[in-house]
Amino acid sequence: MAPGGGIFQIHVGKYMETVEMVEKMIPAMVSALGIAVLLVLLGELMGGRLPLLRKVFLPGSVLGGVIALLMGPQVLSPSLPEVFPDLERVYSVLQSFPSLFINVVFACLLLGKPMAGFAALWKKSYRQVIMGHVFAWGQYVVGLALVLFVLSPFLGLSELAGPVIAMGFQGGHGTAAGLSGTFADLGFEGGVTIAYAVATFGIVAGAIGGPILATILDRRSSIKRERQETDQSPGGNRQNEKDEKKSELSPLTGRLTVHLALVASVILVGWLFLKGIVFLESSIRGIEAQEAVTGYIPLFSVVLLVGFGTQFLLQGLGWDRLFDRPVLDLISAFALDMVIFSALATLKLSVIGEYWVAIVVLCAAGLGWNLAVLFTLGKRIYPSPWHPYGLGDFGGGTATTASGLLLISITDPARQTDALEAYSGKQPFYEPFMGGGLVTAFALPIVATWGAGIALAVTGAILSIWLCLAFRFAAK
Repeated sequence: MAPGGGIFQIHVGKYMETVEMVEKMIPAMVSALGIAVLLVLLGELMGGRLPLLRKVFLPGSVLGGVIALLMGPQVLSPSLPEVFPDLERVYSVLQSFPSLFINVVFACLLLGKPMAGFAALWKKSYRQVIMGHVFAWGQYVVGLALVLFVLSPFLGLSELAGPVIAMGFQGGHGTAAGLSGTFADLGFEGGVTIAYAVATFGIVAGAIGGPILATILDRRSSIKRERQETDQSPGGNRQNEKDEKKSELSPLTGRLTVHLALVASVILVGWLFLKGIVFLESSIRGIEAQEAVTGYIPLFSVVLLVGFGTQFLLQGLGWDRLFDRPVLDLISAFALDMVIFSALATLKLSVIGEYWVAIVVLCAAGLGWNLAVLFTLGKRIYPSPWHPYGLGDFGGGTATTASGLLLISITDPARQTDALEAYSGKQPFYEPFMGGGLVTAFALPIVATWGAGIALAVTGAILSIWLCLAFRFAAK
């Protein structure tokens, strides 16, 4: 046999093995997706029916994820896989859901949102921008200081745990999932489980503590002023809806299909761009560079920037009328449900048991920082009544952006203030950097390269700048 024939047979054999593996995984993928959807529905029904759960506003994805965790092989008897032979394979597929679906969430984040001029957005939302960065940079400072001076010396915790408060609170399960590969590459695989635990605490704290705070503050301060008219007025919305109905798409093409194609295109371009910059760095540095620094950049942060640029391009070409923000919201909400559900369903309980003391300390410190910022700066920097504005940023800085919107709706249901508009206008100045943006993406490599001490000094200096801005505006 010719040498080339042997190589050909090897390649054919590897190809057939790959095909067989994919064929085995497809039923598991379908089962995993079906189980996830059904358990999220069950969690939503439980949250709506049970009085105690109805009061705390826990989303169905959280409750469904906890149910899945209890049903999984980590909790139920070891004989369960014998009864359900594909159970371990299904849970193996679920482990890949967070890092996959988070890209969908970030692709949808800015698509379909009209981009006004930055000057107008800043004038409307500068207080929220400043406070959002104070919350976020302070969480880096608190986490790094705790790890450097307490958790690492006394508990042996890796310095890479320093950024997990900001990752869990600001970024949530999705950001933690997107950084799972970075944690593994840097030799701290348990870090993603700690980040998941912190994110779970953030959601619970935001869902339970947030409405309690909102109720208390709402009783102390009544909203009296009239709601200011903005571009988001009902008349403006009706005009936008009228414009959006003028579609050039074929009536036989489903609008959901078109929107999914847009999201997929953004993710594909982001993936190609990321591969390109990794290849470029490797080419410039040469073969002596063992690892490319750009290889630590998570895909979701690049996807966010591509989505940002895509929205500007669509507006410039006049094609933005072809896409509806409500449809993109639905896609994003489904993807986020899958991220939260699968992250909770596949939590490594052994890691939580090993690091539970550190997790409790980090969660308590992060929540303490957020409360301190809310009550010391919130009263001074926000317009009166300050609590709808402050609780929005508190919710977004403790749990998710949706949690901030929920707390604003609780404190100002009639929208007598412009807190909702200001909170929404903050996102272009905030999301590309914090809560899953570029700063979050580079936090772990920076700590790994410079060490927690230098990272603490840098984040402390940046926090000081934002605090100076906060006090300057608070003094006016």
